[in-house]
Amino acid sequence: MYLVTFRLAPGEYDAEFYELNDAIQAAAEDTEGYLGKQTWHAPNSEEVLVVYYWESLDAIESFGVDADHKRAKQRWTEWYDAYEVTVTEVVETYGTGFGDDANPLA
Repeated sequence: MYLVTFRLAPGEYDAEFYELNDAIQAAAEDTEGYLGKQTWHAPNSEEVLVVYYWESLDAIESFGVDADHKRAKQRWTEWYDAYEVTVTEVVETYGTGFGDDANPLA
């Protein structure tokens, strides 16, 4: 499994942002190998983390060619003050105490 962590400092969102964001989410969900996502909001700032779960790098690359996704990447400065993307391979997960929140695949 792979995680794509999207860390962002939101700027000003407009109607076009929300429309494009919905289209991108739909494209992700339609991509074979997409497993889900979780979102966290930092308690003391505007910062947001969105973690997308993918079966493979091939699935991530397949999503990466989506036209709406490419368009959003080109226009990020219109909606975000800053962003960072990290792609991570999951080698192992373990723990207890988080219930269903611990695993978006459950």
